[in-house]
Amino acid sequence: MERTKRFFLNGLILASTTVFLRGAGVAFNVYITNKIGAEGIGLFGLIMSVYMLATTIASSGAGLAATRLVAEEMTKNCGGGIKKSMTACMAYTAAFGLLAAVLLFTFAPYIGTRWLCDERTVIPLYLLSVSLPFIAMSSAMSGYFVAVRRIAKSASAQIFELLVKVVVTVLALNVYGNQGIEYACIAVVGGGSVAEICSFVYLFVLYKLENKQVQNRLEHEQHYTKRLLKIALPVAISSYLRSGLVTLEHLLVPRGLKKYGASSSASLAQYGVVHGMVMPVILFPAAMLGAFSGLLVPEFAEFQQRKHNQTIRRVTTRALHTTLLFSVGMAGIFFVFAKELGMAIYHSGDAGLFMSFLAPLIPVMYADGVVDSILKGLNQQVYSMGYNIIDSAVSVVLIYVLLPKFGVHGYVAVIFITEILNGLLSLNRLIKITDFTVSLRHDILLPVVSITSAAWGVRFLMMFNGYHTDSMIYAYIFCTAGIYIVFLKLCGCFKRERL
Repeated sequence: MERTKRFFLNGLILASTTVFLRGAGVAFNVYITNKIGAEGIGLFGLIMSVYMLATTIASSGAGLAATRLVAEEMTKNCGGGIKKSMTACMAYTAAFGLLAAVLLFTFAPYIGTRWLCDERTVIPLYLLSVSLPFIAMSSAMSGYFVAVRRIAKSASAQIFELLVKVVVTVLALNVYGNQGIEYACIAVVGGGSVAEICSFVYLFVLYKLENKQVQNRLEHEQHYTKRLLKIALPVAISSYLRSGLVTLEHLLVPRGLKKYGASSSASLAQYGVVHGMVMPVILFPAAMLGAFSGLLVPEFAEFQQRKHNQTIRRVTTRALHTTLLFSVGMAGIFFVFAKELGMAIYHSGDAGLFMSFLAPLIPVMYADGVVDSILKGLNQQVYSMGYNIIDSAVSVVLIYVLLPKFGVHGYVAVIFITEILNGLLSLNRLIKITDFTVSLRHDILLPVVSITSAAWGVRFLMMFNGYHTDSMIYAYIFCTAGIYIVFLKLCGCFKRERL
């Protein structure tokens, strides 16, 4: 019982922090969109696609490796092993972080002019390279805090980073934002880099204070570097392939839209609407699930270490039950209220249109995130990354084929196909190793009927009030969520032991 309470306390702390950060991030994204426009968001998205590849090289699987190694040493009550594991992780991330920084800084002009085909991206890439070693080492320390269940400390670091990012970016945009999209992107990127460095310093101080309390005892096993590499390198290699394909995917989208007939500016704007505006909002509610699913990694690592197979099966079943109830509800809300949400958040009809297109995919996306976390906790990360690579490879091919013929609607189709493919592959692997159960009636059919009835019922009531303010729209949505929960309870989807 004490373990369960601790898990949910840490989950609530992390979930609250994540929701706050995601909410603030969406609000900040709206602010940036208003400042630099859809084209600027599209250009910024291209820069960040390259940056994500660089951060993948910098961290090289160290976060997951730190979590698993520390969790295993905690199971053995080996304080000395925890310290040596983290020493190996920090050295590993420092080396790969420096390598990634040098590569990005050296090849920034080539990447900006040849890959992104836009010279305005070169200086932002220079700025981003500076933060890579700090991001890499922060990933190892974050993995440590997840393993030792000190979630509040890593959560406070994320909040601190966001505050620094917002302050620095707003100041920079006020100074340079009116000098064109290039300077606006420099301001946004510079604010992010400063925030990453400050977050590392903050996290490092917390880590050193925490590390002093760990006692050196019961060190039975050596070869920490070997164990680290065994976990991190397969993840790193597959992550390189996955991230490289994702970067290629994002580079091909504006080019495919141009071949369809859109101008360079319009193609960046369309890409910015889907990738930079709609997707962050669609994924925002997943913050709650992401917080708890991230905490499942060390829990499942311990379950597996102790060979608690029945516990693994039970927790997997309940985690997916909760995920499906939540995600089906969010899918219904986004589908029914997409137009109003697009106008309320971005004052954009196009954003609302694409929200409605992508809403049915929400259960697949949310469930896939939880399944991936469970697979990582069960040492199945190689399979998980393999599926991600297949997903990205298929995506690249489909983007190359479909976008010149169907434009942005082809891009939406590609998202559907690849997300479903990835979800099915991951789910199939989880079924093989855990043999969990899902009730088609209580986990899918009844939730779909419940949210359909609740959302369209509220929508019908909206017809009697022709004028809707933003606050009224959010009130309608919360009302829908409340009715949905009541319907689930009446249908028997909320069982006491699962609740």
